[in-house]
Amino acid sequence: MKSEKLLRAFGQINDQYVEEYLRGADASEKPAAHRPKISRLTLIAAIVALMLFLMGCAWVTLRMRDLKIGTQTVPYRENDSQKQVELDVLSQQGIQGTPNYQAGQEWLAFTQSYTPTPDVGWESEPEYWAYAVQDQTMVDKLNEICEKYGLKIIGKSWHEQKDCTEFLKLAGVDSLVKPNADVQIQMPQGRFFPGGSFNVYGTIVPEGTDETLYFSFDCIKKDVFYDVFAYVNKASITERNYTTPDGVNVLLMEGEQGGTILAMREDCFLRVGIEGKADLEKLADQLDFTIQTKPLDADAADALEKASMEAIRSADPDLRYTDPNYLQRETYAEFVEDFLWAYTFKGETPEFEYAFYDLDGNGQEELVIFSDDMIINVVGMKDGRTDEGKTYCMQLCEGNVLIDRIHLGTQGIWYHIFRFANDEDPVFSNPKERSIVRLRKDGEGIWWRTSSTDWHAEFDTQITEAEAMEILNSYKPIHLDTRPLTEFEDIGN
Repeated sequence: MKSEKLLRAFGQINDQYVEEYLRGADASEKPAAHRPKISRLTLIAAIVALMLFLMGCAWVTLRMRDLKIGTQTVPYRENDSQKQVELDVLSQQGIQGTPNYQAGQEWLAFTQSYTPTPDVGWESEPEYWAYAVQDQTMVDKLNEICEKYGLKIIGKSWHEQKDCTEFLKLAGVDSLVKPNADVQIQMPQGRFFPGGSFNVYGTIVPEGTDETLYFSFDCIKKDVFYDVFAYVNKASITERNYTTPDGVNVLLMEGEQGGTILAMREDCFLRVGIEGKADLEKLADQLDFTIQTKPLDADAADALEKASMEAIRSADPDLRYTDPNYLQRETYAEFVEDFLWAYTFKGETPEFEYAFYDLDGNGQEELVIFSDDMIINVVGMKDGRTDEGKTYCMQLCEGNVLIDRIHLGTQGIWYHIFRFANDEDPVFSNPKERSIVRLRKDGEGIWWRTSSTDWHAEFDTQITEAEAMEILNSYKPIHLDTRPLTEFEDIGN
C-alpha cells in the first residue's frame, strides 16, 4: 500500500473576524436596544479562547469535516467491472478558513480543471521539484496562490537514503519518540526542506508489541504551501479524538489497511501514517508530538546528503547501484536477486509475485512481476542479458491485451489499452507498445478517448461514462498462477 500523505498546518484566523466580533460591543455599530449585552468577563474569556485558538493549543479539536476541501471521483475495479467512488479530499495543511486551507482549496480547484500541455523538454526550477507541476502555467498559478495567501514555496529538499537521525538533529529534533518509550524505529529515507519541514519513512515496532509496521512521519510548517492532499472514502474511515498524557489533542483516523494520527501544533501540522493495524492511542502516547523544528543550515545539509550517498556506496559490497550492468544479468535468477536486493537494502520487505508468460505472442515467455495483482515489471532477454524495459501498473486480458492505468491525482486517470509488439525481439523493443485505444477521465469526471499511438496526443473525442465502461469491460482479465518472488525458480528449472 502506498503510503499515499494526509494533513497539516493550522494557520491563523483572519483579523476581520476579530474586528467584527469586537465591533459587536461598539455602541456606534448598533442601537443599544438591539446590541447584545456582553460582560467584561465574557469578553475577556472569549479573547483568551481566541488567543489559545490562534496558538494552536492542544485542546483544539481536529475533525475531518473541517479539513475537507473538495471531492474527487475515481474509478476502481470490482469483480471484473469498472465502478466509481467519490472520495473526500482533505487539506494536509490547515482547517477551514485558514490561509493554508484556502490555498489548498484553490489549488485543488485549479488542478481539477486544468490540463497541462505536455512538453518533453520542460523541467521546473529545483525549488519546485516537491510539487506536481507539469508546465510553466502551473508554476505561475502556484506562485500566485502563495502570494495571495501569504505563504512560501516549500523549496528544494535534501534527501536521506540511509538514516534520517542526523538530518532530524540538524532540523532541531533529537527524536520522534518520547524519551521513556521503548520503541524501535528505523528511518532510512526522508526529505528535508530549508524551512524545517520534513517527511521521513521507515519501520516502527511500538512498545509492548513485536510487530514491525511501515510508517511515515510528516512535519509541514505553516508558513509554506505544500500541494499534497489526502483522498479518503469517508464511509470506510472511523475518526475519534484523543489527548496524549502530555496534553496534545490528536485526531485518530482508522481504515481497513492502516491508520493516521494528526496533530495541530503552534507552527506546524504533524501527521503519522501507519500501514497495518496498530493501537493508535498507545502509539500516540509513545511518539513526540511536541517537536519544534528550525531552518536547516544549507552547507551542513549538503554535507549530510553527500555523506549519505557515500555511505550507501561503501555499504554496497557488490557495487550494484554503480554497476552499469545492474539489473542486466545472464539469467532471470540473477535479475531477481538484484531486484529484491534493491528493496531489502533500503530496509523494505514488499511482497511480490511472479509468473512466466508470453506477453507478446512471439513464442518466448517473459518474466512478469506482480504487486497487489497488478503487473509492475516485464522482463525479457536481449543479447543474452535481461532487460527490464519500463515499470507499469497494468492488467492482463485475453488476446494479450494489457490495460495500463496511470493515476494523475487531481487530474484524473489515464487508461492505455495496448499489445506488446511481436517482432522476434523482447517486449520492450521499439515500438514496444501497439496502442489500441487510450482513455482519460479528467478531474471533472468527463471521459475522453483517442486512438492515436502517440503518447502525447490530445484526447480529442469526448465520450460518455457508459461508453468508457463498455470499452474497458470488453476486455476479459486473465489471472495467472503466481508464486512468491522470494521463492523464485528460473524458467525451465
